[in-house]
Amino acid sequence: MRKNWVPLTLIIITGLLMPLVCAADSTTYIYKLDYTFENRGGEDFPLEQEDYTLPLFLNNSWQTVTILNISQGYTRTVIDIDGNMGVIMDVDETLPPGETLSFSIEYQIESSSQERPSFSMDEADGLSAIPLGLVSKYTGHTESFTVDDPKIIDVAQRASKGDETVLGTVANLLDYVTQNTTYCNFETPRYPLDTLSDNLGDCDDQSILLISMARSLGIPAYLKVGIIIHPNIVDSSTSWDGHLENDADGIGWHGWVMIYIPPWGWVPVDLTLVEEDSGLEYIINAPEYDSNIIEALNVSKQAYIGDTIATRKRIIASDLHVTIIDEASEVYSNGLGTETYLMLVIGAALAGAIFMMFRASGRDQ
Repeated sequence: MRKNWVPLTLIIITGLLMPLVCAADSTTYIYKLDYTFENRGGEDFPLEQEDYTLPLFLNNSWQTVTILNISQGYTRTVIDIDGNMGVIMDVDETLPPGETLSFSIEYQIESSSQERPSFSMDEADGLSAIPLGLVSKYTGHTESFTVDDPKIIDVAQRASKGDETVLGTVANLLDYVTQNTTYCNFETPRYPLDTLSDNLGDCDDQSILLISMARSLGIPAYLKVGIIIHPNIVDSSTSWDGHLENDADGIGWHGWVMIYIPPWGWVPVDLTLVEEDSGLEYIINAPEYDSNIIEALNVSKQAYIGDTIATRKRIIASDLHVTIIDEASEVYSNGLGTETYLMLVIGAALAGAIFMMFRASGRDQ
């Protein structure tokens, strides 16, 4: 009878080890964000809500972001028409002359890599396969995505080359944007026509151009903004006429495209973080499936460009100086590293020992 215990014992031990295997791609990061506002003028500076609102990031099946520490009281709330969540810090809304205001937040990020789809032109569907609800919601003209502009429509139609599949069309649009745009970083995101006019743009700008072109053809698309966590990222810069200082260690903010390509659904497309030989390869090799790229905000309806430009003008016209410090690092990974591998070996050895013990006991019976 004891022989029947052996499978149960092995099942129990295997069950204890399975979480280690299933979490092979899970990584934990710590991200700290510090803000300091300094009024160098002689009059009170009225802060606006956007000045003391911090992002809460997005939670989904592959990433979970929680607040570890925060410097003071706050209120959780929806901060824009795209449904993004944020925390409004409990601060004095007026900054007196010569005074500073500082606050900080620390996040814990649990992130796993996503399964990369197998894209194939043989399986690609046409526009008719896109759900009408998505077409209605994600193809409209907005302040940032100038879908109705005749030049955007004309460029998109020519760049698409009349391909009858969504995958082929998006690949052709990518060919056009990446081959005709040189990377150049600007202090605020740019409108699609500006990017087209001088063939210059950073990650946001190229993404916004691609989204506008795709939407003009009836293909749902929107902008995703997030962070890249990597130890080699170290940057310090001053912009906005000296009013804004950014210091980053282990982290960089980034923008990419989410686009609906049937039958695979929503897929990320990155125009600047990778360099590929063809538009199709940009789709296949998007880095956003990796665990170190964390989603923060969705941008579809909001005035992303106009609001940023307005904020820059407001800060430059004042005596306010802002310092933002971003720091992020990997805490640990649940991948099959040395320690995990050792635990698996010990577990396997223990299971084998128990098996042999019951086998010997069975012979004694």
